[in-house]
Amino acid sequence: MSVPAGHDHAHRTASLWNGCVIGHDGVDEGSDGERDVVARIGGGAGSPGGHRARMRARIRTAGGMSLADYEILEVLLFAGVPRRDTKPMAKDLIARFGSLCAVLAAGPDELRAAGVGPRACSVLGLPALVARRLCRGDARPQPYIHDLHAAWTHYATTRAAMAGVPAPGGRGQVTILLLDATNRLVGDERVADGSAADMCRAILQRVLHLHAVSMVVVWDGGTVPPTTRQMEDAATVMRQVEAHGRLLSTVMHDCIIAGDGGWTSLRREKML
Repeated sequence: MSVPAGHDHAHRTASLWNGCVIGHDGVDEGSDGERDVVARIGGGAGSPGGHRARMRARIRTAGGMSLADYEILEVLLFAGVPRRDTKPMAKDLIARFGSLCAVLAAGPDELRAAGVGPRACSVLGLPALVARRLCRGDARPQPYIHDLHAAWTHYATTRAAMAGVPAPGGRGQVTILLLDATNRLVGDERVADGSAADMCRAILQRVLHLHAVSMVVVWDGGTVPPTTRQMEDAATVMRQVEAHGRLLSTVMHDCIIAGDGGWTSLRREKML
C-alpha cells in the first residue's frame, strides 16, 4: 500500500499551537527578536504581548514547576485567547471549578457556561486527552495492515464477535480500518448506515479524529458474491470517500466486499 509522500500531521495542528509559541508577526516571542516584535505590536510592560513573553522566559529559565496553578492555566489559554490578558480568566475558572485539575477535567458545555470561547475550550481539552493517551500507552499493540489479505484476516477474526452480523441480501454493514503512516491499525470502527453523504462525512470525521493517514473499508453484505445493489451502494459511498479524502491527504486503499464465503474488492471489480 502506498502512503502519500511527504505527508505530515503537523499541518493539522500548527494553527492551534501558533498562538502558543509564535508572536503576531510570525516570530518566536521568546527569541532574540522578542523585544522588537513586542514593540511593533505595542507590547509594553503592561500589555498582554509583553506579559506572555515574560511568562515564556520564566518557564525557560525556572521551569514549569515555578508556575502556580492559575499561571499554568494562564499559559495554556495563550493558544485559545490570542490578544487578551488570560490571567483574569484563569483565576476566575479556578475559583469557579475549585482547582486546576477540575478545570481541565471540565467538559466543553461546562467551560462554555463559564464564559470560555470555543477555541479556548478546544485548547483546555488537550491536557486531559494527552493524559489519557499516556496512561493507555501501547499495552495492546495494534496489528499492521500491509495489504488487503491482512485487512481481511483482521476483520475475519473480529467478525464473529461483532453483534449483528448482517443477514444475506441486506444493505450490509460497514467497518473502517484506519491506519497510521506505518500502516499500523489505529482504529477499527463500525459506521452507521445512512445516505452516501452522511456515511462519507462520518468516515472522514473519524479519519481526522484519529489522525489516520490511510484506510481500508470493509463492506460486509453477509455473503459472497455480493448482490448488485450492495456493490453499487458500496461504490457510491467509497467514491465520495476517496474524492474527499484526497483533500485531507488521506488514502483510501480499497473497499473489501466481505461475506461468509470470503471477499472481493471494489478495485478488483473495477468499480473504483
